[in-house]
Amino acid sequence: MTTETIEIVDNSFNNIDILGSWVEVGMVIGATIVGFIILLPTVRHFLKLNKTIHPCSTKFRGVHSRVHEFLTELRVKLHADRAVILQFHNGGSFLDGSSMKKFSSTHESCSVGVSGTASVRAGLLASNYIDMLEHLSLNTPDIHATSSISDCQFRRHLESNHTLVYSMMPIKDVRGVSVMGCLLIEWCNWDRADLIDEDKVSVIIPEYTRHISGQLHTGGT
Repeated sequence: MTTETIEIVDNSFNNIDILGSWVEVGMVIGATIVGFIILLPTVRHFLKLNKTIHPCSTKFRGVHSRVHEFLTELRVKLHADRAVILQFHNGGSFLDGSSMKKFSSTHESCSVGVSGTASVRAGLLASNYIDMLEHLSLNTPDIHATSSISDCQFRRHLESNHTLVYSMMPIKDVRGVSVMGCLLIEWCNWDRADLIDEDKVSVIIPEYTRHISGQLHTGGT
């Protein structure tokens, strides 16, 4: 009787040991999963860095050459004076640690005699251009006269670049959710502005925005 009782007790302890082992395994697996989740942003950032294309590479040159070609084609078809891509980016931080939201011209095509604007569209603080951001949120290629905008930094910026009429269309990320920049078409003299066909604009600008967005998403930036 005593021996049988001892065997039963021993089996109970064995079951407890087995259960404890499974609990430990579960804790290890759980810790591994939590650690992976915590490190996931870092891993994604590392993979993104590894995918960065060198500016001298054939792919980089090919992607951005095609973007400039699209801008020139669009400008010519619409009789516009300037076609520009503005892209949002970070640029330092404020004293409270929040990131500075800026935008710069990354691609531009101008007609003969029209000055380029890349040098004056570099590192501009987005917080100074709320009217422009509100315009982008409409997500339409409508034509607007610069004179129709209320007095603001955006209007003064357009006037300083001799823009009489313009159209803007947001460029979104690969998911089509976040705005990563915009396509800006400008007319700087009334002779060309008088040639604007709004029906044509409503079709061509969204079409080219998709083409350009597709090129930028190939990893050439």
